[in-house]
Amino acid sequence: MYTRFFMSLTLISVCSILVLAVVIFYWFRHISIDNIDKANQNVLLNTETVFMNYKEIVQNYTMDFYANPNINALMMSGDTSWSDQLYSALSQIRGALVVNQYLENAYIFGLNEPVAMFENMPLSPESKQELFNRVRDSRIVESPFLWEATLNNGLSKTLLTIFYNDRAFADSEYNGAVAITVNLSKLQNNLFSQSGAEVTRYAVLDQNARVLMHNTLSDSHFDPQMLDRIVSASAHTGSFVWKESGEPRLITYVYSTADKLWFLSETSYKDSIRNISNARNLMIGLCLALILAASLSARMISRSIYKPIGRLFGNIVHLSGNEEALRNGTDVDTANLELEAIASTLQQLKRESNDSALIRWLLTPRSAGSSEAPMASIGATGGVYCVCVLAVHPQAPLMGCSDTVEELTAFIRAVFAEIATVQAYSPHKGSGVLILSEQQEGNFTDYASYRSKWEAIAAFRPVSGACCSFGISGFSHDLNLLKDQYDQAADSLQHVKFHEQLNIVFSDDTIHLNSSPIPDSALEPLLQAVKQPDQTANIPQSAERLLAVCCSYQAEMATLALSRLAVELSRTAEFKAAIQHSGFLDNYQQIWQLQSYGQLRAWLEECCGSAHERMRSMLAVETRSLAAEAIGYIREHYSDPKLSLNSLADKLAISPAYLSRLITDAVGSSFPDFVNLLRLEQAQLLLVSGLDMDIREIAEEVGYNSSTYFTTQFKKRYGATPSKWRMNHILHKED
Repeated sequence: MYTRFFMSLTLISVCSILVLAVVIFYWFRHISIDNIDKANQNVLLNTETVFMNYKEIVQNYTMDFYANPNINALMMSGDTSWSDQLYSALSQIRGALVVNQYLENAYIFGLNEPVAMFENMPLSPESKQELFNRVRDSRIVESPFLWEATLNNGLSKTLLTIFYNDRAFADSEYNGAVAITVNLSKLQNNLFSQSGAEVTRYAVLDQNARVLMHNTLSDSHFDPQMLDRIVSASAHTGSFVWKESGEPRLITYVYSTADKLWFLSETSYKDSIRNISNARNLMIGLCLALILAASLSARMISRSIYKPIGRLFGNIVHLSGNEEALRNGTDVDTANLELEAIASTLQQLKRESNDSALIRWLLTPRSAGSSEAPMASIGATGGVYCVCVLAVHPQAPLMGCSDTVEELTAFIRAVFAEIATVQAYSPHKGSGVLILSEQQEGNFTDYASYRSKWEAIAAFRPVSGACCSFGISGFSHDLNLLKDQYDQAADSLQHVKFHEQLNIVFSDDTIHLNSSPIPDSALEPLLQAVKQPDQTANIPQSAERLLAVCCSYQAEMATLALSRLAVELSRTAEFKAAIQHSGFLDNYQQIWQLQSYGQLRAWLEECCGSAHERMRSMLAVETRSLAAEAIGYIREHYSDPKLSLNSLADKLAISPAYLSRLITDAVGSSFPDFVNLLRLEQAQLLLVSGLDMDIREIAEEVGYNSSTYFTTQFKKRYGATPSKWRMNHILHKED
């Protein structure tokens, strides 16, 4: 019995170990290959991005040269007479070719022929004429393009030409152009790493499987069959093992749809799976050790067969079950948070769907022949109409908002029964949109009586006891302006949240409100109340005064000021808050969605209280910190273009290396990244609040010497250029 039990237990242990080892090995193999593939694709995508950046730099050169008035005059007239202005402009072109070694030739094309050129690699007259014809007949979107040019020495050369001719459409008039040719053989030195330890070959192909650029490791030619397989692939990204030419090679490729080029990498397959081979050898050694350990354990267990089996199994259940539950406790909390986030997302999608339905309802044609009979009466008498947007603020979450909206709608119909027709729509639970049109022309002539009716409605208390707020638009005869009238009423409703005792706002009363930004001096008392430990009791009073100041400004300006205040509170209270991506725009959207004075004041006091508590905790740990002093100085002087790590280190009397480490530990990013972040956040604020400032002015305001570098950094962080980000914000606000 002992032998049989021992053999059975040993066999079960060995089989379990082998099965587990095989599963783990294949799982690791799958993960490793997938990670290698992703790493290679990321390298290629980064190479593609670098190539696009070089292309964008050259495109910007062509646009700047084209916009130069002296060069433009040269294109239009063809007069190359010497002048200081023309010499300065042409010197800029020559300087660009000298600074950027990969730029070979620059051409200024007139209306009928090339008028000026700089050639490091002279082209034949036929190629120059071919280039002129192609640029003249092309649109801007066709830049850049690859073509085969013939040099003066008769050799053929593949060149990348980037041009600008101001022809946006096929029928646009041609008024000259600027073109720059790129030597791909020189560009590849900038595009690819030249490390001697590099074992991977990289290349860029065109759609005809020609190698345009490659790194210096590419001494031998790529297999033409392998290149043909890549350019004929249907997928834009992929990888495969090529075994047709001796040693197996791992090929990874990425297709750029914008440039119509293929980026590929080629490395030894053995080098790619070296980690997998090492893992296999390690797994075999572990399996042998585990099998030996299992045999010894089986022998010991067999000798202890008379011990209570139940106790052993009970210990196993106890050890496996309870520890697993404890170990996964935080995962359950994380899953719960994820479910709440999904629920919030679904709620937002529902709100957006309702908003879309409201927009369709407002934009539906309402003429006499409309198929929507109930709405055909609006404007039928030739009179005016107005729009009311109402919102219900229940005292309890479960209170029936829909019943309250219906009750208010019925009361409004009763008040205006003799003079107006009321059409109602409820886009959300707890909100409503009403259109009131005159039953007879002139019913709304008595404006005082009209306002008194609305004031009586505002004083009405629903059965549910919920508070209500109203935004009223002005009068209009034109049904095509119905959407504009709704926007007036909705904007008027936004003013209610800034008034403690007012629950109805007429758009006529908001016209004369201050439309300039709220000065920082108005925010300073509340900031000081948060910063000073002995002024905690003044926070509610300071918040009340700030909201009173907001009442005299346009709602958008007040919302911008409070968003700016929330970001400043976050920065003041916790250094790491400044590197979060949410920041200003999230605060703006949150404030815009608040509907009542109580909600807005509670939110503001919560922000101030939270910031005050964090500051008090920080001050209790360390009263003075070099990191805090350095970061405070950076926050005050980030807009200074001369700000540098060395100058700040000299000011604090410490070494630059030590200062860099302090800043990295405090904010989680390096000194240049932190300064760049502060500048981009301030630029983001100026893009929203300073609509009269152009991109160049904003770049200089926040500390950038180059608007091009500013645009590159902004797009890298936020995924869009400053101009496009500003336009997206304006469109988002209108929606």
